[in-house]
Amino acid sequence: MNNLKQFANSLGFISVILFIDTRILVESVETPEGMVWIEGGSFLMGSDQGLLDERPAHRVKLNGFWIDEHEVTNTDFAKFISETRYETYSEKVKDSLVFESPNQEASFSLPALSWWKLVPNANWRKPEGGRDSIEGKENHPVVHVTYQDAQQYCHWLDKELPTEAQFEYAARGGYEGEIYSWGSQPRHRHEVLINYWQGSFPYNNEIHDGYASSAPVGSFPPNNYGLYDITGNVWEWVSDWYHPNYYSNSPLRNPKGVTEAESFDPNEPALPKRSIRGGSFLCSENYCSGFRVSARMPAEPSSSTNHTGFRCVANKVGWFH
Repeated sequence: MNNLKQFANSLGFISVILFIDTRILVESVETPEGMVWIEGGSFLMGSDQGLLDERPAHRVKLNGFWIDEHEVTNTDFAKFISETRYETYSEKVKDSLVFESPNQEASFSLPALSWWKLVPNANWRKPEGGRDSIEGKENHPVVHVTYQDAQQYCHWLDKELPTEAQFEYAARGGYEGEIYSWGSQPRHRHEVLINYWQGSFPYNNEIHDGYASSAPVGSFPPNNYGLYDITGNVWEWVSDWYHPNYYSNSPLRNPKGVTEAESFDPNEPALPKRSIRGGSFLCSENYCSGFRVSARMPAEPSSSTNHTGFRCVANKVGWFH
């Protein structure tokens, strides 16, 4: 009987130690600054009601990961430049693409994408080129960054660009099969929820959201996971090479896209493209509606524009979590 009591007491003591150790372990975990933990799980990726490259909707399982709560800002990027002396692609070639709204009166046969102008000296420091600067825009998302520019920044912090699956999973905020990051109701039509183009693109931006171009990060409500501007504001680079039919044979666990050799854009078949996600201040309901959580867009990796930025993820779960 005494031996049995001693055994029970020993088990109780071990349980207390394990409980204390567990509490110490949990309490010692620190959230990386400016990041949000996304618990691993499964979700329905894509949409059977979306564009062809968003189909079919399919089940995907992901490991957990950390993701930046908002896009990388001009202040963040300036620190990277200061410490590494890195020079972006647009700074090297001394130009970049800037949106310019066309004259509506001369728009009868407007070629697609003719609203983009290659502007001399436009870069992350001068988003509009010329004498423009980021003074007063320190908290805006950095733009005029290519895929490699974004990747270099993430690697500097021992992070990575998110995959398409990670981005969409995070953007959905737990809303299974819904259209927007807040659900399927078009609340953005009468509430200020995201930075997007209100009116007829590319001619008339009614600016009900208060911003004709990018907005300071965090200007709009976060989604259910606490992520700001995960849709709208600026498009964001992700790591996948683009293929419009990838979802037809995407792997179930942690999909990462096709290879560069397999990448395919029907509009430019000879040019491999990366994917961008989330939509931007130039997305409207009459054009791309890229702020839908399932929306995808191909982009040439060495291209840079005044509506494309990025955020990073941390997949080294053991290091952070």
